[in-house]
Amino acid sequence: MKSAYSSLPSVIAHRGSSGIAPENTLSSLHLAGQQGAKWVEIDVLLSAEGIPVIFHDDYLSRTTNGNGLIHKTFLRDLKKLDAGSWKAANFQQERIPTLLEAIVVIAEYGMGLNLELKPCEGLEEETVAASIAVLKKHWPPHLPLLLSSFSYYALISAKKLWPEISRGYNVSAIPGTWQERMAQLDCGGLHINQSFFNIEQVSAVKAAGYKVLAFTVNDKEIAQNLLSQGVDAIFTDYPTLLMD
Repeated sequence: MKSAYSSLPSVIAHRGSSGIAPENTLSSLHLAGQQGAKWVEIDVLLSAEGIPVIFHDDYLSRTTNGNGLIHKTFLRDLKKLDAGSWKAANFQQERIPTLLEAIVVIAEYGMGLNLELKPCEGLEEETVAASIAVLKKHWPPHLPLLLSSFSYYALISAKKLWPEISRGYNVSAIPGTWQERMAQLDCGGLHINQSFFNIEQVSAVKAAGYKVLAFTVNDKEIAQNLLSQGVDAIFTDYPTLLMD
């Protein structure tokens, strides 16, 4: 299967167009598609009954009017929560989407997907298995698909369950043992926090044949500097700002 990294755009919409719309919602995905984003990045974890849902945190309180842990909350109760008012009053009807609901919207605009696996600690295998089951059944095979994670065990599970799909290893700073880790995980790209950018390390990673992506960049000058120094793609909350 063709590597998703071979069709990588220079700008990826981070959690959708999340600078304007509430992150990881269908509104943010629709907006990214309407703005012309080629790829989106979203986060996936599990509800209490094991359904993959698009959400970033373990706890519900930051981006909904709910409380408690998402992996202890059933989907029927997650769907009652307001996942948009924290961003703006006109998003009060926004709900936490399932992975399947997100796929439908992403496919509508023909966008590629970087799905970040965000398992609760201890649920790495379950999260990856449930997400891959949905993707295998519903993801359009002609669109690029990339799985990434900060979790070593999630990436090992992804490698075992769907080795044909490209994988990216998320880090903050580039670790000294990056070569060993990339080989063990069989990842095609290293995704780094832009604050820890180091030209010597990035050059070494790229010389070894890997892609380097940087998150999360909302300044056009910083983005241009990173791209000019070898970064292959930028994750941003404001895709139109950088695409311009």
